[in-house]
Amino acid sequence: MIIRKSLIALAVLSTAAVPASLAASSKANFGQVISSIQASKTEASEIQALTEVKSVNVVKVSDIAQGENMTALDNAVTKNDADITQLRTALSSNTAVNTALTGASVDVNQVVAADIQSDGVLTVYTR
Repeated sequence: MIIRKSLIALAVLSTAAVPASLAASSKANFGQVISSIQASKTEASEIQALTEVKSVNVVKVSDIAQGENMTALDNAVTKNDADITQLRTALSSNTAVNTALTGASVDVNQVVAADIQSDGVLTVYTR
């Protein structure tokens, strides 16, 4: 019983120590990526108005999408290319956002989608 409680405590502590960027990639799914790509125009508007970024989560789409999903991803990116370009412009032109992305070593040209949570956390999906 004591060993079991120790293992549970250890598991809780180890998940709490996961960096935000890794935690985001394990929680993100392919459907979220596609939805975020489709909402790029709306996200671009929200990013332009953002004054503070609490933290940045980086999710590499290749960690989520493979095989047929990569084809679907390519199709979504092609279909929403103008909105993704607008999103990238918003990410680059907003000083607070651009500073946060630079600090997280994010190349804005690799971003295909982004999500802003109400607590100031910015999640970017990159290729």
